[in-house]
Amino acid sequence: MSDGDFKVDFFCVGVAKAGTTSLHDLLALQEGVRLPNRKETNYFSFGLSGRPAFSGPLDQTSVNETTITSLDEYIDDFGRTPGCLSGCLTGEVCPSYSLPGAAGNIHAHNPDARIIILLREPVSRAFSNYQHLVRDGREHLSFEQALAAEEDRLGRGWEWFWGLRRNSLYFDSVKQYIDLFGPDNVRIVFFEDFVKDQEHHLKAVMAFIGLDPASARFEVVEANQSGVVSGRWKTAHRLLLAEGPVNSALRGLLPQRVRKGLGALFKRVSTAKGELAPATRTTLAREFEDDLERLNELTGGRVDRWLGARDVS
Repeated sequence: MSDGDFKVDFFCVGVAKAGTTSLHDLLALQEGVRLPNRKETNYFSFGLSGRPAFSGPLDQTSVNETTITSLDEYIDDFGRTPGCLSGCLTGEVCPSYSLPGAAGNIHAHNPDARIIILLREPVSRAFSNYQHLVRDGREHLSFEQALAAEEDRLGRGWEWFWGLRRNSLYFDSVKQYIDLFGPDNVRIVFFEDFVKDQEHHLKAVMAFIGLDPASARFEVVEANQSGVVSGRWKTAHRLLLAEGPVNSALRGLLPQRVRKGLGALFKRVSTAKGELAPATRTTLAREFEDDLERLNELTGGRVDRWLGARDVS
């Protein structure tokens, strides 16, 4: 099948830990929308170059094995949605599409695609990214230690999601999408606004991609929440979720769907929202300030509330 036979109509291209899973789940409720079976195919970020070989803890199961590497496989992953066999909008939600190179690959696939970008105050996003790795049994350092180790880890081939600081630098990615697709085809949604009124922003996104917002199906979703491991659960959490013989045995014994459901339940029970040290928040806010200044100018002042070492959560 040639690329010309199949075009994805819209993409939510990140960023990670800014509500992409919640938006995906809301879009999946809508008639006339067809999404891939896996939320993150990574096809336009890594898959066009073949199977990735990231080497960090659990990178193999988290991203290497799940990345789609051919157009036929990509098309097949969309499957068939009942009542949506023709005249249906196809879309994908994939945070790794915020990485360099993905915008150009998506533009080559469909230069008329609508682009949705979810952004979150960058310090809070970085800390949530860290807590996600802790929750999944992949990270055992403190937040400050993980920040110090970031460049070394990425340099040694750990996957993109370990880029706590790097993933919170937005300007280059947003500018590239606007330059390629045009400002009218790019919609920026802010996480802080989205979580306060999901229904309003769902309807706005639906109108943007060409669906009737009056037909919106809505239910409140709280997906993919991060947290640090509660004290009494630390041993069990490390034993069951971290890379090692127990985790490998469970992957071999339990079907993926069962393992995923049990894992999600255990993560909810064993983790709680962590606290970010004020000094670390201030330091990171200063590091992000130049990127935010440029993003603020690009977006006409829309991220002014994030500038400086403010206590935004």
